[in-house]
Amino acid sequence: MRRLFWLVIIINFLLIVMPGNSYCYAADSKLEMEWDYLTPHKKNRDIDTVSLHILNKISETKNKTIYRGITITRSHGEIDYEHRILDSEGVGVGPIYMIRNERARSGKLSTALEMSGGFIVYDKVFPAGGRRYNFMWRVGPRFTYKFNENTSVNVGYMLMHVSNGFSSHNPGYDARGVSLGFVTKF
Repeated sequence: MRRLFWLVIIINFLLIVMPGNSYCYAADSKLEMEWDYLTPHKKNRDIDTVSLHILNKISETKNKTIYRGITITRSHGEIDYEHRILDSEGVGVGPIYMIRNERARSGKLSTALEMSGGFIVYDKVFPAGGRRYNFMWRVGPRFTYKFNENTSVNVGYMLMHVSNGFSSHNPGYDARGVSLGFVTKF
């Protein structure tokens, strides 16, 4: 089990740092940081999640932008798993990819639909009864205000699903909430 854990850590690291150019390479790379606070959909999965997503633009067309980066997440709460209430908390990290379809609404305001997914490795079994690794999927609308060509802030509403994809030991959970972001060119 420990060998698998370290293999997953190495694969995560390689996915983050490997160079890669898309079919439409974005020469003016920008760093984007998003912060999510998400609360549970269902009462039997009472888990609050706070996540930081650090993203780098790797591709851009007229309305579609593709990002890759890293997610750091902290979840805590309790779940009803196999008719038992279990404390469930964990800290996780992993690579993430995101696609954003954005439309300009006025000179400085735009709207977007985002979809992201990533592989997260946790410091312990999370949620309780699950495994040390999960997939995290997010989708939702976002509003962006651009201060200038290089700096903007955004706010969104995200729906999230976390599960490990197996048929056993898979107490996945769903959450929703507010996402705040900041974009700048360094």
